[in-house]
Amino acid sequence: MFATEQEMSFLFEKFLKANFGNSYLKECQGLFGVPDFVFCAKQKKDVSIISFELKLKNWKRAAKQAFRYKSFSHVSYVVLASRSANAALNNIEIFEKYNIGLAKFDNNSDFEILFKPESNLPYSENLHQKIVESLSMCSEKSKNIQTLVR
Repeated sequence: MFATEQEMSFLFEKFLKANFGNSYLKECQGLFGVPDFVFCAKQKKDVSIISFELKLKNWKRAAKQAFRYKSFSHVSYVVLASRSANAALNNIEIFEKYNIGLAKFDNNSDFEILFKPESNLPYSENLHQKIVESLSMCSEKSKNIQTLVR
């Protein structure tokens, strides 16, 4: 189990780099909320923005934050420490209703998607454009991106 969210964030960042490349921002400011990570993925000519909110256990707060990130993201995920994921799974209908992804992550960098949301257009074109401009180069590692985006 992670001792702190900072420890979880450090390992999750290593996981992102290893599996999806360097096209992400950490704790991105100036948006509707401050997501832990925002990832930019290029699939052919399309660009997808994926947001991640990491929490050790407070899934309700994370779901509210992740919902806000849909203003600039195509897909938004709550990533919980594995030990805390069951509480959120018992309330999976909230994630389904609001189309928010749910995943768990552990100390061994094992990442498992528990609910994969549909990709949708961001609610705010202005915020979406702002984040795309902030990410100077989108990742071309599209083979791995399919695990996160439908």
